[in-house]
Amino acid sequence: MASIRKIEGKKGVSYKIEVSNGYDVNGKKIRETTTFVPDPSMTKKQQERALQKFAMEFEDKVKRGNCIEGDKITLAEFTEKWFEDYAEGQLERTTLWRYRYVLDNNILPVMGHLKLSKIRPYDVQKFFVSLTKDDARQDGVSGGYSHESIRKMKTVLSSILSTAVKWEIIESNPCFKADLPKQDETEEQPKAYSLDQTRRLLQFAENDYRAKQDKHITRNDKVICITDFANFINMDVSALQTLVLIHIAIFGGLRRGEMVGLDWCNVDFDKNIIRVRQSAARTGKEEFVKTPKSKCSIRDVAFPQPVMDLLQELKQEQERYKNAIGDKWIGSGDCVFIQMNGARMNISSPYDRFQRLVHRYNKTVSEELQLPILSLHCLRHTNASLLVSSNRVDIVSVSKKLGHADANVTARYYLHSYEEGEQETADILGDLLLESRGKVAK
Repeated sequence: MASIRKIEGKKGVSYKIEVSNGYDVNGKKIRETTTFVPDPSMTKKQQERALQKFAMEFEDKVKRGNCIEGDKITLAEFTEKWFEDYAEGQLERTTLWRYRYVLDNNILPVMGHLKLSKIRPYDVQKFFVSLTKDDARQDGVSGGYSHESIRKMKTVLSSILSTAVKWEIIESNPCFKADLPKQDETEEQPKAYSLDQTRRLLQFAENDYRAKQDKHITRNDKVICITDFANFINMDVSALQTLVLIHIAIFGGLRRGEMVGLDWCNVDFDKNIIRVRQSAARTGKEEFVKTPKSKCSIRDVAFPQPVMDLLQELKQEQERYKNAIGDKWIGSGDCVFIQMNGARMNISSPYDRFQRLVHRYNKTVSEELQLPILSLHCLRHTNASLLVSSNRVDIVSVSKKLGHADANVTARYYLHSYEEGEQETADILGDLLLESRGKVAK
């Protein structure tokens, strides 16, 4: 039974509660302790009942092995309990892997030794600031982490500490009172290609594919004869896949995993839409297909006819390729984007293909016409940026197309593009109304 000892100090009355919890390896009795501070607004009888209830609940926690005191457990130790007792049952594999990576590489090396109850808002704030320093990054890149990367680290840490509050291990989450470092103005807008740059990229991708098609593929009665299986990567289907990937990313704004996860059953040629129902993902070296990022990510995305024509061409060429390699094909036959053996494309492949395409383009033009080297995800930003700046599509429609859970997120990301569209609208109205006034003035 729990023992209760009254303590009278300068801050008032409190009670120390002690429960015996067996013996350690040396035969020494293990004692778990906690403190109860009565509510001064209660009557003495109410305080007594609250004390007894608190003591009984504490003793029950000790007996069930659930006694965790914030001043006795470190952040690193609690993180393991958080994974085991909460995260593994609540979070999906990719999120678990990402959280584990951030914790092991960024948060725990700096804060893991701190007792949970001793972590102050200042400690968290100091950690955030340290992430902006030149030597902070694990990959050796100077300049520290971006504002968005630090925000994601805060999300991980805050999630763990919020659980500690919920489990009544600590009283408050110090992350709530810690501010992120001021965002660099150059980071505020997502990187994207302009309308002119996008047109040049699409034209080059088309020309690049047609040139490889003429060079590498021989045709006999409309059947592709692939003479060298090892050189498949340089041949028709591979080059066409790159062209289709670029078009889907630009015209549909799909995420990388959503594109790699596409099956032919998701492509509706009658309605010119792609149904996003699954997404490819990777944790470490393991790749798999899962449900999309959120419920809003499950969506139907419409495409213009030329893009659907490319998909139809890819499907036909893929079937010819499958017949040409015979028993070397191991895929299910339903994947839109494939490896050389027919299996689903590696999730890193779209990025690599896009980078090689841009580098090839830049070698063909003068320096002033060269495209900036952006990530594949920036084609998704390009899609949204061009739609918003056109001033012909409302922000809610763009948000739904991208699969954002909140239109405010879309508005925040693409405010600059929206303002450009607003200026275009103002200029159009000015031309309509002020042009005649100029003529009258003459």
